[in-house]
Amino acid sequence: MSGMDAAEHGLADPRVPPPRRGDGGGVGLSVVAALVLAAMVAGVLVLTQNRPAALGNRAAPSVTSPTSPTATTSAVPDRQQSLDRLLRERSNAVMTRDRQGWLSTIDPASAEFATRQQKVFANLASVPIASWSYQLAGNGPTLSQQRLTALGADEAWVARVVLEYSLAGSGAGPVRREQYLTLVPRGDQWLLAADTDGETAVDLWDLGPVQVHRSKRSLLLGTADAPTLERMAGEVAQASTRVDATWGATWPRTVLVLVPEDQAQMAALLGRDDPTGLDQIAAVTTGEIGLDSSATSADRIIVNPDGFSQLGELGRDVVLTHELTHVATRATTTVAVPIWLSEGFADYVAYKSTGLSTRRVAKDVLDEVRRGDGPKQLPDTRDFDPTLHDIAPAYAGAWLAVRMIADEDGEDTLLRFYRAVAGGRGTASQNAASTPGASTASQTAVASAFATVLGTNEEQFTSQWLAYLDRLAA
Repeated sequence: MSGMDAAEHGLADPRVPPPRRGDGGGVGLSVVAALVLAAMVAGVLVLTQNRPAALGNRAAPSVTSPTSPTATTSAVPDRQQSLDRLLRERSNAVMTRDRQGWLSTIDPASAEFATRQQKVFANLASVPIASWSYQLAGNGPTLSQQRLTALGADEAWVARVVLEYSLAGSGAGPVRREQYLTLVPRGDQWLLAADTDGETAVDLWDLGPVQVHRSKRSLLLGTADAPTLERMAGEVAQASTRVDATWGATWPRTVLVLVPEDQAQMAALLGRDDPTGLDQIAAVTTGEIGLDSSATSADRIIVNPDGFSQLGELGRDVVLTHELTHVATRATTTVAVPIWLSEGFADYVAYKSTGLSTRRVAKDVLDEVRRGDGPKQLPDTRDFDPTLHDIAPAYAGAWLAVRMIADEDGEDTLLRFYRAVAGGRGTASQNAASTPGASTASQTAVASAFATVLGTNEEQFTSQWLAYLDRLAA
């Protein structure tokens, strides 16, 4: 999403803070105001392939098949059997809410880890877990002698494990999380001593007690307070009806929304060590692509509480509508969609019927065009990376590309074009969050959609879009 001039539309919100773009305050404050912080206009769509979601600054290690154990595992065959039993006990403990069973898998000598695991189990108390299971995926990093000495066990090792869970009433498919579990021999069994000897993915319950709020259109989980979740449930329901009006009802229509307590927690949920750039993002839709042959799954919206709470009513509605559009469109997506199309279409639905003028919504990119440093090609993934630069022009440019289709060919044609691009066969072969444009598998669908639906090709379309920008800038 992109910033705009609130004062011109009578939408100024005194809760909007000064801009963060280093422009002295005047222009930035006018650009923000209708909806969001200076450039905190993004509803980033993050896709991964069978892996934890991240914004791209940390790549998840590949998961190898446990059917071909390494020399290390075959040298000590009973440790894998012990781990299998331990993981079954851990799964059963979660499903039956058996605190003692959960703690029985933990090494008592690893006091800090044991204390943290007690908190994690307590934090899960209200979470509506429908399924919870683990699968051994191979070995993790080799432990140094110093680490082995600290653990008090030269035989200690790290297992790479995939946790798969689903939440009742979330409308989302199963989530897969890669974990690195350190095991130590204690007597005649192996016990868990840590999960920090590798990049174990973080979930909300790893960060604090989880509040739960259910509604007809959403399941909200948060470390934020209960009133915040209750208010947001109503806003999600309102935004959902706007998505239905454009996209239709062919999507789960019950959405999982995660509301962390602060931006640092949001960064942790996204697999980031550094929250740099997240002040440009009001919310993120994350999900996995390629989990099955026909659809995506595990979509959820993660809200940035530091920014979202400062938005006016219209701003929150636009942000949530944008994110819900991602969830709706991906319900039938079988290939990665070019980022300009996915973000531009989400903004198209979000800004529709708001009464905001095209030139004000697209101010960021049109200002660049007037200065002579406007875009030369459709926005790609790098343009949407908040760690690199101001991302508002990319959102504005993508929105205008989609808006141009609707203006010149009609909304029905726009919908057919999007569905043609997203409905191709095959799965994404790469992480769409870190690969410019669409995946290789989707390029054929893109070219076909341009030809059959719009009667053009991407090069001609780009030229038309650049001319469209020039006309609006003039």
